[in-house]
Amino acid sequence: MPKVKEEYLTEKKKEIVKAAFEVCKRKPAYDVTMSDIVAETGMSQGGVYKYFNNIYSVYAALIDEANRVGGQIGRVDEVMDSDDEPEEKLKRLFAIAESFFSDMLISYNKILFELGTFCVQNPEYDKRINGETKETPVFPYLAGRLAELIITQSSAGYFTPIVPVPDVMSFVVASFDGIIRDVTLNRCYGIQSSDMKDLDEKKLINSLYISTLKLLGK
Repeated sequence: MPKVKEEYLTEKKKEIVKAAFEVCKRKPAYDVTMSDIVAETGMSQGGVYKYFNNIYSVYAALIDEANRVGGQIGRVDEVMDSDDEPEEKLKRLFAIAESFFSDMLISYNKILFELGTFCVQNPEYDKRINGETKETPVFPYLAGRLAELIITQSSAGYFTPIVPVPDVMSFVVASFDGIIRDVTLNRCYGIQSSDMKDLDEKKLINSLYISTLKLLGK
């Protein structure tokens, strides 16, 4: 009986998070209210508040759900624990970044982008939302393992960077952030500049991988 109850509670939470996801696709995530979510679920207000007592906990659940997509943390660890050559590991890590970002574009990226921008402007909301998240954020974790690979293999002499390693990592992280921002604006909002139409995240991340290899002396 307790197991059935636990499964029931889990399913109810998923139902509410799915409803929140649908609302966030239609309107700016930072403008979504608990009333919007209650209306979307068709449940009573008390029924929703039983599982999520405020909008911040709903946002946190959405972020956690996004970071669970595709089990990317496990994929990153599998690459790092493999016997592949460092250059192959690097290639596979960039491939994970590309596949995760592509998945996010058709699902959560609009929501994450809007919440991220809102939280930068409202640090108190950032603390409240991220204080309730439970899943490891994929991109920061991926960047950390990527840095680990580059640092250890540069020290071992496999990579021979033509600029200091911290500069390589700054370039990679800033480039990833730029790709995420510009492709999201292009694909999720239809915002284009005259010289950047129909941005392709796969081509951009592949170009970043090739550029990183060059910076690492390969």
